[in-house]
Amino acid sequence: MRKKFDELFNIIEREGKDKLLEYLEKNGYFTAPCSSQYHLAEERGLLEHSVNVTNLMLDLAKFMNCFETDMTESIVIVGLFHDLGKSAYYNKPHYIENILKSGKKSESKPYTSNKDRLNVPHEVASIHILSKFIQLTEEETFAILYHNGLYTSTGYGLKGNERPLQTLLHFADLWCSRFIEAEVEPNHSLTSGLF
Repeated sequence: MRKKFDELFNIIEREGKDKLLEYLEKNGYFTAPCSSQYHLAEERGLLEHSVNVTNLMLDLAKFMNCFETDMTESIVIVGLFHDLGKSAYYNKPHYIENILKSGKKSESKPYTSNKDRLNVPHEVASIHILSKFIQLTEEETFAILYHNGLYTSTGYGLKGNERPLQTLLHFADLWCSRFIEAEVEPNHSLTSGLF
């Protein structure tokens, strides 16, 4: 998965990307889980999810021909880093192992939110972290902020203001988390035959 990440990351040509990569290495981006108990609640789950979302976005954008200008770099940035705030923020991981009173890690909910970390939404943390290293466009900032659509407390501000990059990210994120990365019935592929 890291090789796939590196291939996508190399598409980015913005100043500061080398420092961003150093930050990612030091702050758990490559090892963090993606959720507490749902999609990819496992070590390196965030990396896998981010690569999945980016690849689906690139495929959909090509298939739908939905942008007048080349948006490849923007798609890669928002796809790879929309959930960056789920890695460490102020040196505190978003998720920590859920250790039961027995001393064993929970099987049903392997991770839990870190109570030592202030409740800054991961979308906001993602934008904050990225902005320290690379210059984001207004569209990229909007897409990351509203990538969960109406499913968050900030979602109300999105109603009627959807944008193509944000909507593409929202759909790819939702599709990956609910279908590609979720457990699917045997012999039922949700990705074959899409394109």
